[in-house]
Amino acid sequence: MTCRAPLMIGIVAAAASILLGMLAGSDTAAARTLLLLGIGGAVGLTAAVVTPNSIWSGLGFVLGGVPFAVLPGAGPAALVMATAAGVAALLHPSRPTRPHTIEYLVVLLVAVSAATVPQTATSPVHVTEFVKWAVATGLILVLLRMSPASVSRVQTAYVVGAAVGGGFSLILLLVDRTGDAIGSLAVIGYGRTGITGTTLRLAEVDGMEVARLAGTYVHPNYAGIFLLVGLALAIARTSGLLRAVATPVIALATIATLSRAAIATVVVAAVLFLVLQTMTRRARLVLACTGGAAAVALASAPTVSARLWASFGQNDVGSSDRARALANFVPSMEGRWWFGRGWGAVELLDEVAGYNANYVANTPLLTIYRGGILVGLVFAALLVAGCVISYRRLRTPDWTAGVLGATFLAMVLIALQLDFPVVTSPPVTMAFGLLLAAVVASPTSPPAVLPDSVRDPVTEGAR
Repeated sequence: MTCRAPLMIGIVAAAASILLGMLAGSDTAAARTLLLLGIGGAVGLTAAVVTPNSIWSGLGFVLGGVPFAVLPGAGPAALVMATAAGVAALLHPSRPTRPHTIEYLVVLLVAVSAATVPQTATSPVHVTEFVKWAVATGLILVLLRMSPASVSRVQTAYVVGAAVGGGFSLILLLVDRTGDAIGSLAVIGYGRTGITGTTLRLAEVDGMEVARLAGTYVHPNYAGIFLLVGLALAIARTSGLLRAVATPVIALATIATLSRAAIATVVVAAVLFLVLQTMTRRARLVLACTGGAAAVALASAPTVSARLWASFGQNDVGSSDRARALANFVPSMEGRWWFGRGWGAVELLDEVAGYNANYVANTPLLTIYRGGILVGLVFAALLVAGCVISYRRLRTPDWTAGVLGATFLAMVLIALQLDFPVVTSPPVTMAFGLLLAAVVASPTSPPAVLPDSVRDPVTEGAR
């Protein structure tokens, strides 16, 4: 326990005592709410001081498996856990290191974004939405200030959560034809999702409606990003039985989402890794054959192949909507270029309003749509910096760093260009931040050893 912990405990204890005294005998709703928050804060601080590992593991599991869970009386579980993780990181600081360029850009992004709120806020909703986004984005700073062991705990827990959430969602996809079974998680906020009241999502493939995996991730496109991050971390940051079990489960769940952005991102990441990663010729040949076999297997699934190829057809509704939204982007920003349409714009929060508005389904452009051109430029700089770091990770002999780098590059090139939940959903923002932090923190020396199946015995023996 650091010297900060007793001081923080003393401050909170004193504040809690004063709060309890002020609220004694009061029976108003506001008083009860403040009392609940005070007790919750005291409990959370105690956990952050005494058992920080539970905070970090809880954050990873919730974000990977049940990212839209709600803690009764406290709010979105992922945001509460992220706040608790920040407090735990302050109370248990790692060895001081020089701030990374990514950290400076994140701070600048939050600062510039905060400056736009007074210009566009027309209700408290704008402020609330900004605060939620700021907490989600700030997770990058928390992760980069934590010790490697603590970060590893978060990443491992995320993989476990993604395997559990993905596996549970696969079961729901197979046995729940109405989408109502998710109501079994009503105690943590699931069960009444979207305008239909269920998480059931369908896609038209070859004239037939096919169910897509959503489950605990609420929407297939959201699920695609959560599972994409989980797949990269399962391959790069776990080993042994956990990797052997989690990787195929998460991969199968990713395919079952029928998210074209997620599936295409996985394919592009594999190609980038194969082409750019430093490895022996034998290793490259083995990986190329393995990847080719996986591609053939994927293409042999009629639903998946038809779904992917439909993207290039003139009758694809999703592609047509994206094209119209892109064409309407400049007119929609008329008079709004400097500060955007606001953090609480109704179309970004309401499913029906969003469908009617058909705003641009592109993460960088939607960032401008919400926060204005300056916010968009800083966010673009963050993406560029992340891509540069990812490329450097790909060019090292550490294949685990290469997997993470390839995934981030592919996500920026594909997923963020075709979809938008990184902007509109704080939990998805957190998953994106977890991947970016993993890329930044990836060690590149000493080089990791490739799995035995792709090692070149001649080259290895010569070292």
